Amino acid sequence: MRTIVLDTSFLIHVANNPIPGSDYLSEIQSYNLITINDVVNELFGISKDRKNSIKTKRSKEAFLALKYVKNIPKEDVSGSESTDDKIINYASNNHDIIASLDRGILNKATRHNIDSVTIEKQRLIWRINYNR
Repeated sequence: MRTIVLDTSFLIHVANNPIPGSDYLSEIQSYNLITINDVVNELFGISKDRKNSIKTKRSKEAFLALKYVKNIPKEDVSGSESTDDKIINYASNNHDIIASLDRGILNKATRHNIDSVTIEKQRLIWRINYNR
């Protein structure tokens, strides 16, 4: 069974944008779901940042995402690179799928032939590379 590595943007979105009659994570439950500790740390940092009204909204969204990720396994990925690069390296080394809304990490995944899933117009969009 393949594993999907959830990034910060994906978790914030699914925790804060439920679709009536649908749950993004239930749609991908046939996969193993994980995230990395750096993502949890990012969510925690965002949840504590309340300097202005926009950041207060974002901090509430991150706080809800932290509750959402509570029961999802977390992997500790060592290294000094960015969280995105750690996700890319982890997914590449383990032949996992990346779940993100971040165009930067999705483009990196495509360049590294890593499968990905994103959300567009309230639907899951899969980018699967069949040339492996």
